Amino acid sequence: MQALWYDAALRPAVLRAEGGAFVRVLDPGTWNLGEGPDFRRALLEVGSDRRRISGDVEIHLRPADWTAHGHGGDAAYRGVVAHVTWRGGVPPPTLPPGCVSICLGDVLRCRPDFSPRDIDLQAYPHAHLPKTPRPCEKHFGGNPDFGLEILREAGRRRLFEKAGRFKTAFVRRGNPEQVFYEEVLAAFGYAKNADAFRLLGRVMPLAELPRETETAFEALKCAAALEVARERPWTANGRPGNAPGLRIEDAAAVFTGGKPRHLGCGRAAAVVANVVVPYALARGALKEPPFWLPPEDVSSPMRLAAHRLFGRDHNPALYSRNGVLLQGLIQIHREYCLSASPDCVGCPLAAWCENALCSERKVEP
Repeated sequence: MQALWYDAALRPAVLRAEGGAFVRVLDPGTWNLGEGPDFRRALLEVGSDRRRISGDVEIHLRPADWTAHGHGGDAAYRGVVAHVTWRGGVPPPTLPPGCVSICLGDVLRCRPDFSPRDIDLQAYPHAHLPKTPRPCEKHFGGNPDFGLEILREAGRRRLFEKAGRFKTAFVRRGNPEQVFYEEVLAAFGYAKNADAFRLLGRVMPLAELPRETETAFEALKCAAALEVARERPWTANGRPGNAPGLRIEDAAAVFTGGKPRHLGCGRAAAVVANVVVPYALARGALKEPPFWLPPEDVSSPMRLAAHRLFGRDHNPALYSRNGVLLQGLIQIHREYCLSASPDCVGCPLAAWCENALCSERKVEP
């Protein structure tokens, strides 16, 4: 359902809201990978007068799921302007005022060329990309040195932004070493368990962590089971080697001078880039980010940004051997790609690149 709403190639061009009003999707919104409504900042035209509404969109299979999931009493969903479902039915009474109810299933079931089985669910939202070249590709695809310059500056910016957040945490918490400890634990938890691992660091603070590796592991494991899991249940990370218990064992080893047994090179490089270097910048041990960092594993967001910048057929060796450049891909993805429409229309990065290159050539864009 999220893929159907996000992808203009799948979504009907004109929809009808409950009650008969026509709805046109000008922008499906930003796919929300965190908590809250499924899409942020969508833009719709409703009715014959083409009234524009902007706000969040929530996706469900059935109208009743809104109530079953408790959204009616959740302040995070007050900005929802469209409730999109596969099945039709009576709109929930607790929808925000002015929210339109849209049923996609009734339209798509009538199309002989459509089957839900044809949707590559692994391709959304990161890997999906229109087949036509993206606007940035014409600037970077034929000029990779310019692209790498942009990536390096974006990576530098991301590392300094992270350092700024460390400085804020130092002031708020008053204990830089404890902040560092919690953020390393959060990095060990990956995105799905980052908050739970950060909480684990607060439940079992660094000052109280036993200095012997096996004892520290048992202490962290007990704290995780008795206190953390009740507030932040663990989420499986897919691969057996990424299981929370193994990550806790590695964390115990790192902070007691032991050797992590399950921490791969890619995850270790991610900890260096996302925690160690920003921490060193925040403490003043580094004045500038290094020119090169060990490369972490290339993620789906990185691949999506790289495809947009350099084209589908580019050589990943351009950036995959330098962690600073990979950080730049993440920064561009989050700052530009996630907030752009799926077809990149209106993205400011391409316009900026056009102006920058024209300025170098002293030619009007």
